[in-house]
Amino acid sequence: MYRMTSSLRKASLFDTLTHARKLAVEFGITRVTNTTWLDKIGIPVFASIRPDAVEGSLCVSAGKGMRMEEARVGAYMEAIEFAIAEYRNRNIDVFVSTPRKVAAQAGFVHDFVDFCPILGAPIDPDGPLACVHAQDIATGQTFAVPAELIFSPFSENQGQRIFGTSTNGLSSGNTVDEASVHGIAEIVERDVQAFNFMKDTSRLILRDCAVQTLDPLFTRVEAAGLSAVVRYTPSVIGLPYVQGFIMEPSDDAPIAISCGSGLHLCRDIAAVRGLAEAAQSRLSYIHGGRDDLIERFKYFSASDRQAELDAVARLRGHVNDAHQAIAYSDIEDANAQIHSIDSALECLLDRLRSAGFGQVLRVVLSKNDSPLAVVKIVIPGMESFQPALKRAGPRLSRYIAR
Repeated sequence: MYRMTSSLRKASLFDTLTHARKLAVEFGITRVTNTTWLDKIGIPVFASIRPDAVEGSLCVSAGKGMRMEEARVGAYMEAIEFAIAEYRNRNIDVFVSTPRKVAAQAGFVHDFVDFCPILGAPIDPDGPLACVHAQDIATGQTFAVPAELIFSPFSENQGQRIFGTSTNGLSSGNTVDEASVHGIAEIVERDVQAFNFMKDTSRLILRDCAVQTLDPLFTRVEAAGLSAVVRYTPSVIGLPYVQGFIMEPSDDAPIAISCGSGLHLCRDIAAVRGLAEAAQSRLSYIHGGRDDLIERFKYFSASDRQAELDAVARLRGHVNDAHQAIAYSDIEDANAQIHSIDSALECLLDRLRSAGFGQVLRVVLSKNDSPLAVVKIVIPGMESFQPALKRAGPRLSRYIAR
């Protein structure tokens, strides 16, 4: 196993990059470019360009990290994931079932609503539902799951539209298990985000010890005349969720505050991912290539400039709020338990089982002979609420109702 500053991998960066470049040609990735120099911070960020992405996907993806090669590989990997998740590139069969049949499957221990439908979406229990087969990682048992949770986007869906388009749990790696580790961590990360959207319980992190991978990122931010903050929220399985914020001195700066997030078995990786993603977010706005940037402008378009400035001021106040701050050294870290990709996956599955999430479902989207694996992970009961895609399952619904 190779420990990177922002991920764990089964193969070296060189080998991972070699495999990614081969797939880039197949999936129409025409360019992967270093965008780091566009900003004054210097935290490595790369952008990958895929001009023929279908509507609803992304033509421009990004990668970040403490090192240039990690950011480059990340940009390739994200673009490959998005390409393989498109329905036109499917390597799996799609069939028609119904919500009632999905919920009644032998051995399936969840209700259909545990897949977290869009709030208010009508569900016909006996209406057609496009499905694919997913495998329980722990037991190998196969279950039908809604195809809408797997493909992104899925405009070809001829059945009920219940969940919308999301890439939550879409991930890649040198092996299926490596990709699964990344995908599971992302799902748990989004679960924390869903609850924080309702009530933010994050705590300011006090950097009370040296962190070899994180400290250089803070140094670069501060040398650029900006400030950086990291905040912590525990996840339902105990692993650290870390948000990173990079702030301009003034609220009226074009990109006054950028943010990112990360969740990982390894505390240092979670923190690096959070702060490096904040740098990536800044650069995405600077170069303007991301297809989804318009959402922020749409949100504030109905209000005057003062409304946006007020929102920035509130966010700055929250980000710097030291109430119940936590020392970095006190944050849980499973790093000592991880000595291989297999142990990382088993640690995640054990923690999920202990928290009541006994079934972790996986669909392998890539071809069997692909040099890189792409998977989509589905964990029934894990929440996935976002302001632009308001999905909620029973846990979040109960939380809202309290």
